[in-house]
Amino acid sequence: MSLRYAIAAATLLITPTAAFAEPANVTEFEAKVAHDDLDLTTTEGIARLDQRVRTRVRQMCQNGGRDSASVRLERKCRVSTLAATAPAVRVAIANARIESLRFAQRAPSPASPASTPGA
Repeated sequence: MSLRYAIAAATLLITPTAAFAEPANVTEFEAKVAHDDLDLTTTEGIARLDQRVRTRVRQMCQNGGRDSASVRLERKCRVSTLAATAPAVRVAIANARIESLRFAQRAPSPASPASTPGA
């Protein structure tokens, strides 16, 4: 795995996108979510990544308002940002699985005692 690939695989960018016309007060943001310490080939690793992404999205979408309009905008931000982030999460998981398969294919197979001379 090249260094550039390792760096790209180590972070996810959270970037909300709008499918409809955006209101004038929409704030765009980008946030990185590190996952180089997670094993994305396991259910636990994927769940932890999901938790990190959701936590970061919640932090970025908080607007501090308590009125119904603010709560509605915050919820809309979370839903749209999670939807926009989903493809990047799927790519990170797929890349981890591909790399795991490559590693397994390159690993030498252990020699059986029957195939070892003099055993």
